[in-house]
Amino acid sequence: MTLRGGVLKTQVRTITVHTKRTFAIARSSDDAFERVILEVEEDGEIGRGEAAPSGRYYQDAEGVAAALESVEIRDPWDIRGTLRRNAGLPPTALCALDNALHDLAAKRLGVPVYRLVGLGRPEPVSAYTLGIADRETTVADAERLRDYPILKVKIGGWEDVETLRAVREVSDAELWVDANEAFSTDEAVELARGLRGVVGMIEQPVPASAGPEALRAVTEAAHPVPVMADEAAVDARDVPKLAGCVSGVNVKLAKCGGIRGALEMVHAARAHGMKLMLGCMVETSLGISAAAHLSGLFDFVDLDGAMLLADDPFEGPEYERGRILLPEAPGLGVWPAGPR
Repeated sequence: MTLRGGVLKTQVRTITVHTKRTFAIARSSDDAFERVILEVEEDGEIGRGEAAPSGRYYQDAEGVAAALESVEIRDPWDIRGTLRRNAGLPPTALCALDNALHDLAAKRLGVPVYRLVGLGRPEPVSAYTLGIADRETTVADAERLRDYPILKVKIGGWEDVETLRAVREVSDAELWVDANEAFSTDEAVELARGLRGVVGMIEQPVPASAGPEALRAVTEAAHPVPVMADEAAVDARDVPKLAGCVSGVNVKLAKCGGIRGALEMVHAARAHGMKLMLGCMVETSLGISAAAHLSGLFDFVDLDGAMLLADDPFEGPEYERGRILLPEAPGLGVWPAGPR
């Protein structure tokens, strides 16, 4: 870690957060998640960023923390140069560095991050995710969340599709469905045809390894319901090969390397006439807020990661029935929970 005359300080720490209940998707089920926090301090001001490692992308908290211990920061104002110098970091570690630098710069300028990157004040409305569970539990959750305008339902097999239909019977919310690569191409085509008129969006129904043509077949079957690529769209380099095969891409800061990486994906997708979804991992309010500052650029917003937590260690944003209300504060508008 490079220090400038003792003025620039950094700290890396690993935390464990817990969901209110076990969170199950097609490939995994967890109720505890390790997250890595990077703090960059200069002249008494602290910028913070969160890394949300995922085994799906061959990352873990130990490796990410070790990588962040070795970052080189010569000038924290030079965000682009610093990110280029540390380009070998795992993407989620690069995300923590990127977000911390944006947070620090915006705080020192006295503006929110969305102003720093030239955007208007965002007022996102996020989907709320229902993890895979038995039908009775999922339906009860949908009834409990009847004030939420958008529900995203995770599925991993045909029994979950029937659960989704049961949710449709009790909820007036717009429904999105996320299969997390669970279906073969033929199965996904059948799924897409059956969900027309039931859902408003389908996310990554086939494995990323199946290739763009598999997604094209599903997209054609689903029309006019949009199909969004998630695991198949890691960063901006993936966007051109998906053009014409999906309706759009799911941008997650933890996948693409932070705010700058997300903006690159936005520009690439719009240049190809594609829709944009803003997604997240299970993250604290620190990671969610970084994404929320960019939310005005997106067609679909799925930033419920902190809403799912029982023990969010950060505060600042407020969550009201899917709405994310960012505070009037410089930087990301996030601080450690507890007395300030």
